[in-house]
Amino acid sequence: MITILDELYQQPQALRDMIGHYRVGGGAALRALGPRPALPIFTGLGASYHAAWIAALHLQHLGFPALCIETSDLVNYATALIGDGSTVVCISQSGSSGEVAELAGRMPASARLIAITNHPASELGRTAAVTLPLVAGAETLIASKTLTNTLALVWLLVRQWGGASAGLDLETLRMLAARVEALLADSRGADRLLQTLDPDRGLMFVGHGPHAATARHAAMMLAEWPKVPSQSFGLAAFRHGFIEAVRPDVGVIALATGSQRASVERLGGELTDYGARVLLMDAGEVRGVGEAGPASPTLDEFLAPVLDIITLQHLAVRLAQERGVEPGFRHISKIVRAR
Repeated sequence: MITILDELYQQPQALRDMIGHYRVGGGAALRALGPRPALPIFTGLGASYHAAWIAALHLQHLGFPALCIETSDLVNYATALIGDGSTVVCISQSGSSGEVAELAGRMPASARLIAITNHPASELGRTAAVTLPLVAGAETLIASKTLTNTLALVWLLVRQWGGASAGLDLETLRMLAARVEALLADSRGADRLLQTLDPDRGLMFVGHGPHAATARHAAMMLAEWPKVPSQSFGLAAFRHGFIEAVRPDVGVIALATGSQRASVERLGGELTDYGARVLLMDAGEVRGVGEAGPASPTLDEFLAPVLDIITLQHLAVRLAQERGVEPGFRHISKIVRAR
């Protein structure tokens, strides 16, 4: 019987399987995307929304307009965005959740739906003009392989639309797979998080840009898996109000890679002065405030969330084990297989 832990350790191979798919025949689907739309709309729910958020920010960072909105809001409040000529990139592990099916049914004939899914034969995959398979394989509850492959695939898509590479940069993803494998074999980051932080005193995840999406995913993952309540904030929003909730011994994990390292370092120092227990995370590596950054080679900032999430998966596993929490959901239903 394959367990959630087995699936976590399958992530490097799942990523390599996806790379192989797009290195051979699958590359035609990416080329079929054509030129960049005037205003692509990225959408998803849960972890898929976090990947959509990162994708939209990446394209904006390259200098092009893009939007991101949760699928439930898109179909209930923002239907004007899916009018004639619009392009929607919908990310869904199963391709079969209710909001996704509703979105597919609402798309006008002149609009373009692009599907990113682990189940190309799902309703989403069948309806889309272009379907990009995630090739993540079977999953049970926490869609870990799907998220890793999604973040890698939207990185390829955005770089193609944004003109950041002449062709598919599969070599960078191959190196990413090796980094994922190394982090899965190294629990030192999770060890330090556990030694420094006390979840019973509260956990806060803070990040800027794509790392705000990682912060939200981390808080969701700790709620789903070890059932640990935690909070997530964008760095600017945190400074403009939520920082008042910081109290002595609260645990703060601040995420940053690239240009935001300095501002996160300053925040970490300030929070330490307030008595918080602060650790910084940079491309999956954990350090204290004032300590030197990671020695490993710099990775594209928009792929760094993959590595941060791997270390946070280690943390979730350890917390679940320590608390005797069995894998599974108590209150929610989640489709991880196509109907």
